Amino acid sequence: MNFFSHFLIDHKPNLPAYNVALIMPDLLRNFTPKSCKFHFQKQLDQLKNTPNPDPSIIEFLEGCLQHIARDKAFHSSQFFKNSYDTLRNEWKTICHNYQMPKYWFSLHVLIEIMLDKYVLDNNLEKLTLFYHQLNNQRETVAKALDYLQHPQPTLFFERYNRFCEVQYLFHYQQIDRIAFALHRIFIQVGIPTTWYDQHETQIVADITQLYHRWVGQLESLGLHEIQSRN
Repeated sequence: MNFFSHFLIDHKPNLPAYNVALIMPDLLRNFTPKSCKFHFQKQLDQLKNTPNPDPSIIEFLEGCLQHIARDKAFHSSQFFKNSYDTLRNEWKTICHNYQMPKYWFSLHVLIEIMLDKYVLDNNLEKLTLFYHQLNNQRETVAKALDYLQHPQPTLFFERYNRFCEVQYLFHYQQIDRIAFALHRIFIQVGIPTTWYDQHETQIVADITQLYHRWVGQLESLGLHEIQSRN
């Protein structure tokens, strides 16, 4: 799942450290890919066995673990399988038409991005809360990274601060940003993006049509399955 979907489904009132951590495994992977592997459960167990543990770090680690559990549940859900099966042939054709590699990978990512767009279009006030809590929990994040012995905290916070400042997810209200986000993810993982440079207008038009057809089928695809907490 993508950032906002994690936050919307699993956030808990009055637990901002937990809520911020719901997207933290993805931020760690994106901002410091060479320093993103942590044993959250082991670290949580150790922390709980120390005298007077910091409750905000406990909440943070529990949020990270919930992220991992939610991703696992989402990718094995009937909703994800139904969405993938429903969109596969059309998306495979689009990828073939524009020489977009790895259609199976891009479809996986596309479903997650489209889900984020759908839920934020219907919950903009929660997206405002999302960024508010990210901004207000810098001290907790810093303490948690110190506890985890993150080797690149300065680099992480340079990118974290930029993420909070730009508030890019608000741009998902514009349908063309789905294609842009997909091409940025391709760049991140080292997959060629000549397809985007050469065919952006056509790809945006095709994704727009695909998105609106998918939204019209969400309930029958099983959206309710992923809207409840684990």
